[in-house]
Amino acid sequence: MGIAERKRREREIRTNLIRDSAADVFYRKGYDGTTMEEIAALAEVSKATVYLYFRSKEDLYFSIVEPALHSLGETLAEIAGNESESADVTIRRIVEATYAFYLNAPDAYRLISRYKASEFSKLLSENKLDCLKKLMRTNLMHLERTLVKGVSQGIFKEMDPVVTAVIFWNAFMGVIQYQENRMDEGRSDYRKSTLDAAVRLILRGLGK
Repeated sequence: MGIAERKRREREIRTNLIRDSAADVFYRKGYDGTTMEEIAALAEVSKATVYLYFRSKEDLYFSIVEPALHSLGETLAEIAGNESESADVTIRRIVEATYAFYLNAPDAYRLISRYKASEFSKLLSENKLDCLKKLMRTNLMHLERTLVKGVSQGIFKEMDPVVTAVIFWNAFMGVIQYQENRMDEGRSDYRKSTLDAAVRLILRGLGK
């Protein structure tokens, strides 16, 4: 391994360490309550080192959340773009993709689940806030689009797709949070089975 390659890998390792530490502190203390000193202490590096990799707390937070939301959006766009597929199948695939996102990027998911528009509008710059809001809104629109498709296919009853998509999203977050708490108590993992049951119930209510 050459010097340049070794330095690149070291930088990548250090960057991921700082991000992981930041995500932990952000989740426990919230964005406003987190300091760069606390992140540096958890990562066992100096605060100067953190600033060497990230210009600000805002940039660090954004570097965790934005790529994950963007990646999820690309996956959901591809799934929702299949117009010939039955809408109920598409919705199950959307939920499965979101669950995979939760499993593969738990730090980003937890930060997104704690997002508060009123709080972040005062803490993040306008361009970064607008970017995150647009990504979250676009991802929700893929579910709305599928609900509309279900009505046109004659599978679903007439409903407000915006409200119904929000209900789906909140049901997802509620199931995950509740079952995570049960796991913390040493109980069995019922996250996926409970989520599947919730989707079946909602789809049954939407069906004609």
